[in-house]
Amino acid sequence: MADYYKSEETAENRDKGQKGGGTFYILIIVAVALIFFAGGVVFDHFCRERVNDWLFSASKAKNVFLSTVLGHTPQFYYLDIEKNGEDYRLTEDDVFEISYRDEFVIKDVSSDSLLGRGITVDVEGLGDRNDFRVLLKGIELVNKSIIAKEKRYDTNYTIVVRYHDKNIASIPVKVKITPQDWLRFARGSESEKSQIDYIKRAINMSKNDIGLRKMLARIYVRKGMLDKAISQYRGVLKLKPDDMETLVELSSCYIKRKKYSRTLPIYRKIIRINPRDATAYANIAFAYGGLGRWNSAVANYKVSLKLKPDNPMVRYNLAVACEKAGKTRDAIGEYERVLKKMPRDVNLMVALANAYLNAKNYDESIRLYRDIIKKQPKNASAYANIGLAYGGKGLWKKEIANYKKAISLNPKDPVIRFNLAMTYEKRKRYREAADEYKKVLKIKPDDVDAMTRLGNYYLKNRKYSSAANLYEKIVKISPRNGSIYVGLGFAYGQMKKYKQAAANYEKAVKYGVKDTRVRYNLASAYNKIGKSKKAISQYEKIASTRPTMEVLNTLADHYLKTKNYNNAIKTYKRMIKLDSRRAEIYSSLAHVYGLKGNTDKEIEYYKKSLRYDKEDYIVYLNLGAAYEKKKKYSDALREYSYAHQLNPDSSKAARKIPQMKIKMLQQKHKED
Repeated sequence: MADYYKSEETAENRDKGQKGGGTFYILIIVAVALIFFAGGVVFDHFCRERVNDWLFSASKAKNVFLSTVLGHTPQFYYLDIEKNGEDYRLTEDDVFEISYRDEFVIKDVSSDSLLGRGITVDVEGLGDRNDFRVLLKGIELVNKSIIAKEKRYDTNYTIVVRYHDKNIASIPVKVKITPQDWLRFARGSESEKSQIDYIKRAINMSKNDIGLRKMLARIYVRKGMLDKAISQYRGVLKLKPDDMETLVELSSCYIKRKKYSRTLPIYRKIIRINPRDATAYANIAFAYGGLGRWNSAVANYKVSLKLKPDNPMVRYNLAVACEKAGKTRDAIGEYERVLKKMPRDVNLMVALANAYLNAKNYDESIRLYRDIIKKQPKNASAYANIGLAYGGKGLWKKEIANYKKAISLNPKDPVIRFNLAMTYEKRKRYREAADEYKKVLKIKPDDVDAMTRLGNYYLKNRKYSSAANLYEKIVKISPRNGSIYVGLGFAYGQMKKYKQAAANYEKAVKYGVKDTRVRYNLASAYNKIGKSKKAISQYEKIASTRPTMEVLNTLADHYLKTKNYNNAIKTYKRMIKLDSRRAEIYSSLAHVYGLKGNTDKEIEYYKKSLRYDKEDYIVYLNLGAAYEKKKKYSDALREYSYAHQLNPDSSKAARKIPQMKIKMLQQKHKED
């Protein structure tokens, strides 16, 4: 039994031992695996680099041997470069980036060449053929790239590694051009055209840079390219709507372009930002002046002066605006205020003297012009204006004397000579006036006023050919001047060139001349060249607006010739309205009624004619004939008898008297 229990215990212990041994083996395996893993990590961390270095060194040693002893081309591995104090290692798979601020040096070249013998490094576009260990600056390469872009050349710079002039490696270089680079070139260029191009490139790279846009706009302003400047300033305002500097400069551009209405809202915005900006009020006043709104200009100049009372230039502009607005007295007051502060300013004295002259304050203007002459003894304009003042006072001898003095100082001033000519003309010294007009035209051949007045002088003196020559020159300069065509038409008409006369009268009417005499002359010219229908059309137009006896009589004659009796009757009746006491009109109207067969009306108007002229025997004859047609022989006998009494030599009256007596007897016999 003892042995049984012992053997049983032994078996149990064996089973336990087997189970414990399996677990032990697993633990051992896991431990070994961990040891190997940890060893691998430690090896990889501490030894792999050394091993790789050893393997690399071994391989390199072999390649060095091959290149040195056997003459094989060495293999390139990398470049060590220091840029801006930082180290970089570049292989052929890398790209070297350079900007204008960069400075760099190639410190080392790793290759199979023993001690780097025969190895050179060339940075294309920089330095010399060998740039190894030479300090290089990126700005030089950036500048070359910009110039190449400007000339539209392709630029692909590289760092080339050579072994005895044979390329063994190349690393691409990326040149980074920034807006500042274009700005540098712009500032360094003396050509504004180039500056514009550079800054535009900079803006394309930095579209929200308002400083660049302002710079470009100012260059455009200097070059007079105001529309492009305006475009840039508006671009700035989209980015920064309240930029005061831009608002001021943009408004200035609009002023220069005379787009005054566009500048007004900008100045109002400036004033909203700074309500006490006196300059803005002065500028908005100037804009109103440009628009001809002088009262608004005056109001804004006054506000500017309230904010800054001691600005003489603004006060001067206020005076000018007052003068333009017709407020001459106010203008004089402002000029006088400025003159007190600037008593030696001759231009201001001239402005005030002119204001006195315009206000017909002739004595003050003469006094001030004389003060000007004391300062400027050869001021021809001052003498000329004194002449105008004396002319205003009716002292024409002094007027002429001062004009002559002005001409002696400035004989080539056409305005002074023209004024002298006008004065001669007013004094009916026409020949002297004509001589001065001729002198004006020698100085200023295209002076229309001088040509017109000289042409009129020729016309009055029947020098029609000379007048026509001058008028022809005028219509070339001023082709819509209707009054000149009137002069031309009259001149050609007097020269019996009726076709040219008609053509010029037509143009006079076309360009607005409404004088009925022009239409009458046109109608006369049409008659002369056989265009009677056109002539009658003109007469009818005259008759419809301002009828005259002459025109109506012409129309009536035409209607009679063309047997247009109704129009003839209407025309004679219109003549009666103009002059109801002219006997011949009634007799003519009676004649037309007779032609129409209306004997009663014929008799009526012959009788009316005799009311105003009882001595016209022809009317009695015609009235007798009318009665005869009505078979009123006794009435006819009476009228024929009156005609014979008035004109015993009238054979018709003498013949008709016995005829009527016979017809009376025949008529009585029939009645019996």
